[in-house]
Amino acid sequence: MASEEKYYPMIMFTVFILSLSTSYGGQSVNSTRDGKLLNVFNIVKFPNNGCNATTTNAYGVCYTASECTSLGGTSAGSCAQGFGVCCSFGGTCGGSTSVNNTYFRSTDSDTSPCTFSVCKSEADICQLRLGFDTFDIAQPSTIYPGDDNPIGRTQCQQAQFAATSDGPAPPIVCGTNTGYHMIIDARDDCNTLSFSWTSSTTRSWNIHIMQIACTATWKPPQGCLQYFTGTTGYLTSYNYAGGYHLSNQNYNNCIRTESGYCSIAYTAVSTTSFQVSLITPTASPASIGAVGDSCTLDYIVVSEGGASAGATTNIDRFCGSLLVNTAGSTGQTIYSQKRPFQVGVKFDGTELDEDSPAGTEWSKGFYLYYSQTAC
Repeated sequence: MASEEKYYPMIMFTVFILSLSTSYGGQSVNSTRDGKLLNVFNIVKFPNNGCNATTTNAYGVCYTASECTSLGGTSAGSCAQGFGVCCSFGGTCGGSTSVNNTYFRSTDSDTSPCTFSVCKSEADICQLRLGFDTFDIAQPSTIYPGDDNPIGRTQCQQAQFAATSDGPAPPIVCGTNTGYHMIIDARDDCNTLSFSWTSSTTRSWNIHIMQIACTATWKPPQGCLQYFTGTTGYLTSYNYAGGYHLSNQNYNNCIRTESGYCSIAYTAVSTTSFQVSLITPTASPASIGAVGDSCTLDYIVVSEGGASAGATTNIDRFCGSLLVNTAGSTGQTIYSQKRPFQVGVKFDGTELDEDSPAGTEWSKGFYLYYSQTAC
């Protein structure tokens, strides 16, 4: 969905009645009304809503053809029952936009740093949703020095994406994040999206920028970097596809509580899809999960998590190479009745291995399945 604009274009059709001819009693009577012209106006109004561009497989905004051209957009299908065109907008490094549903795209000629400015399309815009239709830049550091000093594994050292916000700054990300999104607070002086890099590795991005009105009934709650809907779905740490989670991550994944549902369950998709901190011996890396105060470096947060919905024993921190509700070597499901449903992500700035005996901190991240349960 896209934010609704307040401007209503109009198309006018004029019908001209130039003369009137009548017949009465078998005699033809011609009446010419000199100097009189009757104009009948049919006014067609339509809002500048978001629309699906049929020729580019993207989102656009419904405008008249002339407005689309004047705004620098491209007609990509029709809308408003054929009275308007679905106008698509795009920009590249050094550009800016004040139009909803704009795409920020990479090119082969980009140089670092690359910035793009996003200004509010209307005064009542509160949030921006950045949809990463394509996001592939350099991976974070993957070093394993083999000592027991804090190291930079998982840090975005060769490339970074950052965004300014009117609220807390979103985390810096890198690697492979196609299909992810971020929700940030819109600034009155415009938000800046920026990429920077130090090497010539792969760089490709296409970011859909949706502007969300303060009054939108579907607006995500404050404090949610990612927002999910539906009774079931998946949660994944940034760069999970790249094989390493990212450092310095501090944000919330929020899940809308669907009508008639009172609790939620979280389960790792596989036995290897939750690997967040704890150090295991390199020679025999047995899987183990931890909870509560045992999780101090990297962990996820599920408020009032437990072995069942409404359990009297609750934990909020979870880490290790297995997702568990009780410390151990068998994966388990975490349940919570705490609403709103949220999974917090708390990853620190470094990883910590050991040299004697040799051990490695788990650094993959998480891939979870969630399922809401009816009241």
